[in-house]
Amino acid sequence: MNQIQVCARCAARWPVIGPPAQWCPRCSGVLLVPVRSDAYLPPNRRGFRWIARTPNAPRGVGDPRPPRQNLSTPHYDAVPQWGLTDIVDTTPVAESRAERMADRVGSLLALATVLYGLAVFAEIGRYAILVRNQTRLIPQMLLTASDAAVYFTQLGGLLCAVLGAVAAVCWLLRQRREQYAREKRTDPRSRGEIILGCALPVLNLVMPAMYLLELVRRDPRGVRLVKIWWAFWAFSGLLLVVNAYWRSRPGLQAMADGVLLSAFIALIAALTAALTLLVVRRIEHKDWRGEPESATRWVPVPRSVLEQSKEKETAAL
Repeated sequence: MNQIQVCARCAARWPVIGPPAQWCPRCSGVLLVPVRSDAYLPPNRRGFRWIARTPNAPRGVGDPRPPRQNLSTPHYDAVPQWGLTDIVDTTPVAESRAERMADRVGSLLALATVLYGLAVFAEIGRYAILVRNQTRLIPQMLLTASDAAVYFTQLGGLLCAVLGAVAAVCWLLRQRREQYAREKRTDPRSRGEIILGCALPVLNLVMPAMYLLELVRRDPRGVRLVKIWWAFWAFSGLLLVVNAYWRSRPGLQAMADGVLLSAFIALIAALTAALTLLVVRRIEHKDWRGEPESATRWVPVPRSVLEQSKEKETAAL
């Protein structure tokens, strides 16, 4: 038995030759499912037809009565509750603990820089007391003040450095999330991978620099600054190993030399904290104080223009 397909738009009948077609060759309308030619129904007896109804009209199959035309003026039954009277929730979203730590990265790094800088002078003062003690007795009050200065600056600097490192990791996660969102890309590194790369010993001497280089890859000055910071960061890790070995040596001279080594380590720690702060500000496009930096463009000026401007200034005076 032959089969035909009926166009839903122009009701043309087309014989089925091979696989069923989808579009009508005459009007490009949709062809219905193939049926037998003797079972074809006229358009008013098809299995469906398009009916336009108003939103409040009852649902059902076919209303034989023609729709009554509404000639009244369109109007609202009530005052609309949309538009300029929309109520927008302006309640600020509470920041998470990680966001609050990321906001404090600048102050913590600056405080660590100051404390480690003071620790350098405290260690040098202790070494001077040791040298003086070879020939004369040192008052107990001076020794107590020296010990207090060393402990306060070293322990305070270490505490601020640890908190600053945690804040820097939180800042790094936020900065990468925001930058990749601006570029409409997905961060290739997961949150857990970044945290482990910054926390695991030995690995944290390499991976943080890689994460930062991915942020400043389009900034040549930023790349140079990150590489300098990387050198100080790796060197400070090496100094910790040297300090642990040096303190295990017996003898008074080794203890005295350990004081100078502690002063040098404090100096490197202060420079590393300061460079970390500069890297953070560079990526944020701010100066070291946290103020937005202004764009500066240097333009070459001919010597003749400079001479004319000087002549005008001289004439004005």
